[in-house]
Amino acid sequence: MKRISMLLLVLIMQIALAACMSVDDGDISGIIESAVYKIEPIEERRSLKLGVVAGPYGDMFMETILPYLAPKGYTVELVVFDDFVQPNMALSNNEVDLNMFQHYRYLNSFKIEHDLELSAIAEIPTVSMGVFSLRYRTLEDIADNAAVAIPDDATNLARALRVLETAGVVTIDPQIDKSRATVTDLTRNQKNLRFTLIPANELVSELPGFDLAVINGNFAFAGGLDIAGALYNEVLLEGYVNIIAVRTEDLARQFVQDILDVIHSDDFRDAIADDSSSFSGFQRPSHFSR
Repeated sequence: MKRISMLLLVLIMQIALAACMSVDDGDISGIIESAVYKIEPIEERRSLKLGVVAGPYGDMFMETILPYLAPKGYTVELVVFDDFVQPNMALSNNEVDLNMFQHYRYLNSFKIEHDLELSAIAEIPTVSMGVFSLRYRTLEDIADNAAVAIPDDATNLARALRVLETAGVVTIDPQIDKSRATVTDLTRNQKNLRFTLIPANELVSELPGFDLAVINGNFAFAGGLDIAGALYNEVLLEGYVNIIAVRTEDLARQFVQDILDVIHSDDFRDAIADDSSSFSGFQRPSHFSR
């Protein structure tokens, strides 16, 4: 019996060896391999970097939003950029966690042009674009052939022309999309204004060299111009109220929800509306009235 058992064992081993040798080395269809994949939990951020440009919005975040985030353990570092291009590129490249400097139409145009996955999460109180002059006190004082400086980027160029149209100084061709208007689309230029296109962040410093300039509110504010002293202040249309932007992939993160909770709170509304606040005169987003 012992010998028979040994023969059977040898036979079984030979059959197994033959079976293994008959399988092609590249054929793993018969191999079932179990694997355990460890999914790392999302690491919630408490140390945030906020991208801004010169203007009031960094101060707005630090004075009216951060005080309600800090008790939850948040800290915020301001990263200040000197043009409208860098903050979105920095956000896309993970150099900052959010930015707060632009209106929705600019963000939408920029992200399409540069193929970026960025999203707006909330509108914020916004200082509007204005017509400023060191030489004139009213629009009626503007002389013929006055030299006018306006932003050179397409979005704010069109916006500046619409501000001048609303102020009654020029007329844009009604047959075109006014969000894409350029100086060649003016059908009427009552004062024969002479336009020069200049980067938006340089308009305050260039103002002394022109009869007037149409300047984004944040740069006017940062440059020390009297917002209330503008010849005309824009009433912001839908899409031109400033927003906070994040990477689209971060929309579900806790820091986004915590910021939204503050933005929609009575505490935030009260901080903005306070007469002593630097932001009390800003145009307020529609959700403030809800």
